[in-house]
Amino acid sequence: MDNHLITAVRQNHPITFTVANTVTSGKVADALSAIGASPIMSTAPEEAADLVAAAHAVTLNIGTPTAELCKELTAVAAAANRLHKPLVLDPVACGATAFRQQINHDLLTSHQFTVIRGNAGEIASLAGVDWDGHGIDAGSGDGDLVTLAERCASRYQTTVVLSGPVDVITNGQATRHNDRGTERLATNVGSGDILSSIIAALLGQGADPVTAGWLGCRLVTTAGKNATKGTNGLGSWQEHFLDELTMITDEDLA
Repeated sequence: MDNHLITAVRQNHPITFTVANTVTSGKVADALSAIGASPIMSTAPEEAADLVAAAHAVTLNIGTPTAELCKELTAVAAAANRLHKPLVLDPVACGATAFRQQINHDLLTSHQFTVIRGNAGEIASLAGVDWDGHGIDAGSGDGDLVTLAERCASRYQTTVVLSGPVDVITNGQATRHNDRGTERLATNVGSGDILSSIIAALLGQGADPVTAGWLGCRLVTTAGKNATKGTNGLGSWQEHFLDELTMITDEDLA
């Protein structure tokens, strides 16, 4: 399964339902389409159960929270748990405001997530560790990243994908790393959002959480690094990044 997941995604087109943020929903949909998944987005709680039932996996992105969106997030999470669908949480800037902290607390204490994907600052906030985050950026801190990710995984009984220059993927027992990062991913708004939904697509194809997390990181960072060749700025890089996601093979990720 580990060796042929990208091929399987392109053959089976797993439906990946993302409650996206308003800044990056288009980027996420394009990236999912590029790898062969079938994206669907919604912010309407009235259709949450129907869309979760149709989907192979679900991502909740907290990037642009509103009181109304909280109803959708809760409805989708409940439906995903009830229907046993893989569920990914992207707790964007979760430590930046009390409102975001409360949303994530409510979701994590009321529902079971298959994977939590965040940067170091976000994972530290969820784990209850002091960290110097800056909005959606990871910021800096003195903690060991593996220990940080393991603490968060243990607290919420889930798999954590801590993305950064070196990605850490752990369920508290098994841990994997990916070191193919590129600075361009850090400056492109939406890189993490894309990664979270790609991980969901891999879960929807049947990958176990640690494998889905590692392969998602490997896919995004390999495409990101390859896209830097022959590009001068962020605009052209974004186009090349989508091209690379479209062309990448299982063999490229070994």
